[in-house]
Parts: sequence; C-alpha cells; structure tokens
Amino acid sequence: MIIGLIDVDSKIPNLALMKISAWHKTQGDEVEFYMPLWKYDKVYASKVFDFTNTPDLPEGCVSGGTGFDLTTILPDEIESIYPDYELYRCDYAIGFITRGCIRKCKFCVVPEKEGMIRRVSNPLSFWNGQARIMLLDNNLTAHPDCMEILKELKETKAQINFAQGLDLRLMTPEIANELRDVRIWKQIHTAWDNIKEEKIIIKGLEIMFEAGIRPRNIMSYVLIGYKTTKEEDMYRIEKLRGLGVKPFVMPYDKKDKYQRRFARWVNHKATFYTVSWEDYR
Repeated sequence: MIIGLIDVDSKIPNLALMKISAWHKTQGDEVEFYMPLWKYDKVYASKVFDFTNTPDLPEGCVSGGTGFDLTTILPDEIESIYPDYELYRCDYAIGFITRGCIRKCKFCVVPEKEGMIRRVSNPLSFWNGQARIMLLDNNLTAHPDCMEILKELKETKAQINFAQGLDLRLMTPEIANELRDVRIWKQIHTAWDNIKEEKIIIKGLEIMFEAGIRPRNIMSYVLIGYKTTKEEDMYRIEKLRGLGVKPFVMPYDKKDKYQRRFARWVNHKATFYTVSWEDYR
C-alpha cells in the first residue's frame, strides 16, 4: 500500500506520524507526506492545536491529535513502536516516559486526554544513541519514579530537553540534585501559571539554585489571559527577570491583541532585554 501523511500544524516532528510511518513500513508499505494529486491507499492527518486552520482532507482520511479531538489514540502496536525519525530527517529522539498529570488545571487538556499520571515506557523505547532527547512528559516530577527516571536519562549521556516543563511545586532538593547532573539541552523548562502560587514557585526555583543549577539555564512558561490581570502578568515577568530566569509567555487567547503583543515582546529576547513594555507599545 501507499500511505500518505498530513502534518497539519506541528512545531516539531510529529511523534504520532513517525510511529504510524514506522508501523506501516514494517508491513512493507510505502510512506510519504501527502500530495493532493497523488493516489493513496490510506491517508492519516495529525493536528496538534485547536486554533489552527484545518486544510481540506481527502475522503476517508484518518484524523487524530488534540487539534481534532481528545479521544482518538493510536493502537497499542503503533503506540509502542520505535519512531521513524527518517520521516522528518530528525536527528534527535522524541518520546514519552510518563503520560498524564496529577493536576486538574481547567486551561489544560491533559487531564481529560491522558488521565492520571502513569509510566508508559523507558528511554530505550524511543532512543537509540542519539545525542539529544526531547521528552514530551507533561509532569515528570509528579511520578513516584521521578528519581529513577532522571537516573535513566543521565545514563544515556544524551542532552535532555524537558519540553513541557517540570513542576516547580513538586521540586525537592533530591530531585534538584539529580537534575543538576543530567545533561540539559538548551534550558530546563518550568512554569508559573497562577499568580497565587508565587511562594511555592519561588521556593522551587530557590531549591534548584541551591543545588547548583544556574538561573540563566532555567526558562519559565508564563500563562497569561487566564484569570490574570495585565498587572499580574507583568509582575510575574519582572519577578522571573529579577531572579535571572528567562520568562516565556503563553497566551491563553491567541486572538486577543494584548496577549499576542505581550508574548511577542517577552519572547523576543533581544527586544525584551533592551526595550521596555511602555516603549514597545
């Protein structure tokens, strides 16, 4: 069979499509990215974000991903397969060691989509010697095996990107010490979404600092537009800046002009560190 794949809006190589590709290739099928004028025996489309436009899909196309719905999942035999990194010519490994989260944040789809946190794999299920690993786990620090997982990651000697962030509210000296010895790819990602959690967020950061993790090596996602005022948005940004931590704004409503502009100002670091918000406006 000839299989066509449609990546609607992924910002990074699409893990689901890489697994679908790998499985079909084990069946002897040909796999390529979909071209409208070509004839395919089966077409898959994956959409990550619900705010992006969906292109016209061919009749019978199998669609999945958070951007389409929260219920469609890959069959076990595809979910567990080693990804086809050649599909994107991807030179780093991507995967989940845990799924789910202990939190029930109303702005987040993970609790509904993945449920309670659980371990689903180990690094060897998606890593085979690559120099870098991107982890997509939603709340690794919440899993009881967090320390063991960090040790497994350290043993790979690969650079690790905790792409979705580590939960500062669960940071302990033991986790921070183990994290310090992991080779980090770019930065350690964290988050500060709720202004009311300032004390526990700052405490988590201080624990990391005390373990020897430099503030400049930490980046914090900052959700704006969800039950926060503009003053609270600025306060969190300046608080993180003062600590030496890099803020990265995540707009809740990307159609809102203020949220888009504020995110653009903060996230473009050359502008953020040289131009004030007042002058930028």
